[in-house]
Amino acid sequence: TTNALASGAGLMLLAMICQELGASLAVKIFPQVGALGAVALRLVLSTVVLAIVVRPHLRGITPRAWRTAIVYGLALAAMNSSFYLALERLHLGVTVTIEVLGPMVLSIVLARRWLNVLWVALAVGGVALLSQGPVALDPVGVAFALVAATMWALYILSAQRAGREFPGMDGLAIAMAVGSLAILPFAAVSTGATLIQPNILLLG
Repeated sequence: TTNALASGAGLMLLAMICQELGASLAVKIFPQVGALGAVALRLVLSTVVLAIVVRPHLRGITPRAWRTAIVYGLALAAMNSSFYLALERLHLGVTVTIEVLGPMVLSIVLARRWLNVLWVALAVGGVALLSQGPVALDPVGVAFALVAATMWALYILSAQRAGREFPGMDGLAIAMAVGSLAILPFAAVSTGATLIQPNILLLG
């Protein structure tokens, strides 16, 4: 219905605003904790909030649902890690432009509409124009952004499956915990005790 489309578009716009605001704040703490430290802060603190708000039920979860949650969580961790690693080497606008190719290509595969093909072609053209700018794009940064794009597509598919296999937001809460556990060892090695400094936690 029209209302459902409007509400879906509004929620998507709000999600993008939150993501970009979060990324712009995360860049400010890169000098202290690096990209992986910023990801760890984002995932761990979000996991704590979701655990308090959602209170996911862990009993009666099937092995299939656990596998979905694990893939979901790993995709979440990999998407954020590669996105932030790209931000260390590219501007935010360039990184987001490349990353959004993931869900756009996925929309073509799932919807098979020519209009979607046009949107992706325009996005690819935009990336090509960006690469011809006055400053050459860091190839490692571009590679990380492309990984983030791929992981975003996997994240979307995993989220849809988790929505079918878990009640409410339980799947997301469990996946966030999985993602946090996956990234914490890497963040601890790269940043050490800096992660738990009060000012860093507050920014996180």
